[in-house]
Amino acid sequence: KDDFCVDNSDDFDYDDDRNLCQPPKFKRKRPSSSFHQDSSSSNSPGSCNARRESAQHVPSVSEWTTKTLGKFGIVFEDNPISIDEFTQTIQAYHVCEKTVPDFYWSLNVLSKRGLAFSLEVPENEASKSLDKQADSMKKVREILSNFDAFINDVLEEEDNDLGKEQRNKAMFFVWSYNVRSFLNYYMKFLEMMNSSMTECWFAIQDKEFHLRELFMVFSRIFFLEPELGNKVVKRFIIGTKVVSGSPDIRYTCTNPLQRRVLLMLTEAKKSESWGEKKPFEWRNSGHSSDSSSETDPKVGNFIQRIVDAHDLGQHGGKLLLELSSSVFAPTMVVGCICMGTEVIFTYLETKEAHLNKITYDGRCDGEISYIRYTEPLNYLIEEDRNKCIDLFFLLGFMQTSGYENLFPDPPKN
Repeated sequence: KDDFCVDNSDDFDYDDDRNLCQPPKFKRKRPSSSFHQDSSSSNSPGSCNARRESAQHVPSVSEWTTKTLGKFGIVFEDNPISIDEFTQTIQAYHVCEKTVPDFYWSLNVLSKRGLAFSLEVPENEASKSLDKQADSMKKVREILSNFDAFINDVLEEEDNDLGKEQRNKAMFFVWSYNVRSFLNYYMKFLEMMNSSMTECWFAIQDKEFHLRELFMVFSRIFFLEPELGNKVVKRFIIGTKVVSGSPDIRYTCTNPLQRRVLLMLTEAKKSESWGEKKPFEWRNSGHSSDSSSETDPKVGNFIQRIVDAHDLGQHGGKLLLELSSSVFAPTMVVGCICMGTEVIFTYLETKEAHLNKITYDGRCDGEISYIRYTEPLNYLIEEDRNKCIDLFFLLGFMQTSGYENLFPDPPKN
């Protein structure tokens, strides 16, 4: 195999106002690259040095913007789709051929009953006072107490709610443990915010780290198993260039023979023009993604009013990087944008002809592929959380091959 020669000249078009060489959110030790050189190629000191120098200067999609995506014919749709439409789209791919057990639906209902609470949103100004923190801590303890009472009620009606199968009981105990773990971590999160408030309310990097952990713990409620994205750095050929990057979180299939990517997540900042409370005001005003199927030219692109343009570009670029290893490959990859405790689900759907033009020619030649997305939903708020519970459980079912990898069927005598 011939070694790829990485062209380090930067001919991508970026917005003029972007910050060049933005520092990463965290200083990470980059793992060994997944882009392999052939061991049979020249091993002379000169060629080795050249390869090392090339590897150090591989362009990163962290520098991309929506303008960069547009150059390759990848654009965000103007309006969001409903969470139900999003769920039906990925369901249609039949990633998991296992039959959905009856207890899957029972657990879905139990989640809406057992998680009948809302928690304080950490980004809100009102939550920054010491008194508010104390009230929030007290509220979480009450929620934990009520949840324990709910668990006891379910166990008293065990046959009705859990059925006769041993696996149902095992799943229920794991689910209840994960709910408690989430609430306990949220309480720990509030304590950490409170302890650092006298200094600078909350150090930015610490806040980002713990918000990431909070989402990872939350996702385990639905039998999802996250891993940090920098575990594997992906590379993608665009014309004469090789670009690289990794998401903040990946969810890969637990089957060791597959290890394909089910969902990738990137963290993002809210657009300065959008503000902290506007997503909630937008929902409360009666607007919904169900009624926004047509583009309003006065409104413009919805997601670009919510999410920072640079973060959108990075997310789109990382979707492209994960496409070849997606469980929905070769035409689709599913992602998620996380802004604090708000999530926007996304998917990029493309055609082979478009991918070939990007890979071999470094351009799109009029081809367009769209990134579709949902409205922002806050998983700390009961109303929003209930809207996406079905999707989270579906993803957990897919990742674990119908729960078989977590709860294998007992051997038959």
